[in-house]
Amino acid sequence: MNEKEAREYISELFSIVGTNSVLVVLPRGKLKRLYCPFWVIAKVDVPPLEKGKEYTVEAVKMTLHLQDVFIIDGKAYLVWYFAVKV
Repeated sequence: MNEKEAREYISELFSIVGTNSVLVVLPRGKLKRLYCPFWVIAKVDVPPLEKGKEYTVEAVKMTLHLQDVFIIDGKAYLVWYFAVKV
């Protein structure tokens, strides 16, 4: 997928799902929607963020490589660096 196609896909996707929430699967298999701001815990050090500390997610976005990212303090971080606090 080229950059133009990726931008169009992301634009279309976020017109449906938005950038202000995520769906999480709870332990018993139920889905729960969390709206921004919500809390996450860093699973690894991602400078300047520190492993084990809690951070507030301002928005949920996607890179042109179609990777989900959390916006924290105005910067994008890949979602798999975090555990969502429910």
